[in-house]
Amino acid sequence: MSRQQVSLALLLFIFLPVKLAIANALEVTPTLYYFNYQEFDQNDVLLDKEQGVLPGIKLSYADVTERDTLKFNASLYGGRVDYDGQTQSGIPHQTETDEQLIKLGISYFQHRVIHYPGLFFAGLHYWYWDRDILTRNGVQGLHELYSWYETELGLKFISESSYWLELSAMYNFKPKMELFLPSGDVAFKLKSKPGYRIRAGKTWANNASMTTTISLFTEYWEFGHSEPVFIADFYGSPATLFEPDSETLNSGLEFSFIYKF
Repeated sequence: MSRQQVSLALLLFIFLPVKLAIANALEVTPTLYYFNYQEFDQNDVLLDKEQGVLPGIKLSYADVTERDTLKFNASLYGGRVDYDGQTQSGIPHQTETDEQLIKLGISYFQHRVIHYPGLFFAGLHYWYWDRDILTRNGVQGLHELYSWYETELGLKFISESSYWLELSAMYNFKPKMELFLPSGDVAFKLKSKPGYRIRAGKTWANNASMTTTISLFTEYWEFGHSEPVFIADFYGSPATLFEPDSETLNSGLEFSFIYKF
């Protein structure tokens, strides 16, 4: 799937629910997203890391009732981060990585649970991560595309002063990576592992039709290494490659503007 196709899907995902559903709230959330990704060999030795701040935005449409909320979410983060690692032959190498992350999903929040302080929520999301390691200092870059589905279950706690905390467990399934080569695309199936997400914030009611929220979040997940794949033409030579173990520990600062109508 190309970036143009994903951008079109993102727009359809945002606007179709707004047109078809009974409108309740539209949330616009500019975000500063700290991207922190690392890869390890099978002896748990660090191979490379990518770190940096990506600007982003999240759009949400919520259908709210007295008992629950159904929310459609679309997030987009993009930019360049620093890459510090090594070449295929083990020579230290530094460059930049052009990143684009898109997250599409739906979340369900239960408003009232009798005699229980936490409010239950669940979510199903699809992630698309376009990772382009740029050519630099005579070292050929690599263009990769990751995609996976994320399930999320959690509890939300809200204080009387409108501070809130969300704690959730995640499990990513059907993760895969596609490597784009001049000789053709190569697919790697990754191993699924669980993760978690923590969000905390404060909400202010500006008036009857608008509220604002400031929040911080952190999220963690892992992918297990793929099986080796033989490539007959890896930039002119045969090679056997595999995608290594990886860890992602991202965090962010969100400013949300919620319009009720």
